Amino acid sequence: MTWQTVAKKDIKDSVRSRGLWGIIVIFLALILVLSFLLSPGGDGDETLLVSAGLSFFLGILFFVPLAGLFISIKSIVREKESGSINLLLSLPHTRLDMLLGKFVGRAVVLTVAILAAFGPASIYLLAVGSGSGVYPLFALLISIIFFGLIFIGVGIGLSALVNSETQALVAGVAIFFLLYLWVPILGQLGIDAPDIIARFWLVFMFFDFFLVLLSLTNGSIDSASIVRYDDIVVDEGFDTITIPSQDIWLQHWFVFVILAIWIVVPLGVGYLRFKRQDL
Repeated sequence: MTWQTVAKKDIKDSVRSRGLWGIIVIFLALILVLSFLLSPGGDGDETLLVSAGLSFFLGILFFVPLAGLFISIKSIVREKESGSINLLLSLPHTRLDMLLGKFVGRAVVLTVAILAAFGPASIYLLAVGSGSGVYPLFALLISIIFFGLIFIGVGIGLSALVNSETQALVAGVAIFFLLYLWVPILGQLGIDAPDIIARFWLVFMFFDFFLVLLSLTNGSIDSASIVRYDDIVVDEGFDTITIPSQDIWLQHWFVFVILAIWIVVPLGVGYLRFKRQDL
């Protein structure tokens, strides 16, 4: 058995999960409501539209990570507690196969959930709009998917590290808040994180990834990260993004390196622990 077989089994098991369908329904309802409020034909005053726009991005920045952790955080540790992991590992594949298979399987599941939720909303927005926002919508969708993959990697890594579902749940909650709050906490302490460190903050990383996809249409991929937001000039409709060139680690494209680090490091740490565990 290889990691591909593990991934296929994981996908089938997830499809039968009521939790997955619950995530899709909740996410779909949230996105459709906010898309209606943000659409050109949506009702409501300017304050409501601004609030809806803020809620839209807050929904992405919080619901997608929570969904990613929910899908992945118990994927391996549940097998440990039930004892089924011994059966899986008795088959001709390695623990690395199991880790990679779980990651790929859960990544596919989250991607399908996001597409199922955003598909109808995207069609609605394009139908009521002028059609000029196709690429920004596509860029946003790709950004959301890769943002979710970070938390799939974090969840799988944590699941491989811990020995019980309770530990996984506590660790998941702690990691979730830590990943979002470390920059504000430093700010409250009067500490300014260096730009290269601040780039790893998930909020900056999401918008950096979104902006770098937008910048592919105007050749400004070497422009600066959003951590240099004072220098960013974006015209209406995101047709032109003007940012002075910066050092390599502050350029837009470096976000791909940061994304890889966010996915690979948690998986690597989890695997190093997992391969040494007595099961």
